[in-house]
Amino acid sequence: MKEMLRGRQVVWYLLSELCGVIGVVAVVDLGSNSFILLVQHEGETLLEEVYEVGLKSIKDEDEAFEVASRAMSQIKAKVSDVPIHVFGTAIFREKPRLFERIVREFGLKGEILSEEDEAYFTYMSVDPNFEKDITVFDLGGGSLEVVRKDWFLSLPLGTHVLNNLFDLSLPTIQQFQDALRYVEGMLPSFTNPVGIGGSFVAIASMRIGKWDLKTVEGFILTHHDVEAVVQQLKGNTYEQVRSWNIVPIGRERTIVAGCAVALAIAKRESIKVSTKGFRHTLARMLEEGGIQRPWLRRG
Repeated sequence: MKEMLRGRQVVWYLLSELCGVIGVVAVVDLGSNSFILLVQHEGETLLEEVYEVGLKSIKDEDEAFEVASRAMSQIKAKVSDVPIHVFGTAIFREKPRLFERIVREFGLKGEILSEEDEAYFTYMSVDPNFEKDITVFDLGGGSLEVVRKDWFLSLPLGTHVLNNLFDLSLPTIQQFQDALRYVEGMLPSFTNPVGIGGSFVAIASMRIGKWDLKTVEGFILTHHDVEAVVQQLKGNTYEQVRSWNIVPIGRERTIVAGCAVALAIAKRESIKVSTKGFRHTLARMLEEGGIQRPWLRRG
């Protein structure tokens, strides 16, 4: 194991040395549930890693800053010589001062995305030219974004929000049916759903038995799949779920809430899972010279 770690450190040292020459782009999605690092070069993903933070459930800003700082320290160490662009979402729209502290502490570039920006940049990760008849569902800790090529809706159905409203804790999952009805009552009409976000990826990963982004990409998630994951989780503690080593540590506390949203969608129509997200759109745009908002021109 030590030899493997040293090998990875050498690889990343060499990559860091080359970054200034070959133009590697590093983008971090600063979400309510997790921070996601994407390192990309010429459209090819070199590295994509998830750092669970659970900021939505942390009320004290200083404590939230400490948790966020630990994750950012790991990210900075991983890509030490790469300019890092960070983009905040729902939690940072609520707490812009926390975002400013993180940016200042680590010398980062970035901005807090509006609901519209988050929605359409995410949509463009699967339909960059606004051509498809799809509905994108982007599920985070603070909100659920529902996006089509000509409209979007932000709903207060994030996994941490649902956890605060209902008892979805393991092992009993007492109020899952109540949460399901609540979500069903808020969803708009839709066709051809595409699920983006860690919860959809985690549920699909539970079905295949491992965390493998390449395998999960394009996975068709049926309501039977989601129901099976709920039954698999029920009766197990958080510690037992962590011991399965399928989903990232921390995700075991939000996956049931994710199942409530996924099941509400999949009961109407099966979900195509995408491992992409707005970070992929923004990384591509940064490689091409700058961030563009084409939906503003269309309007």
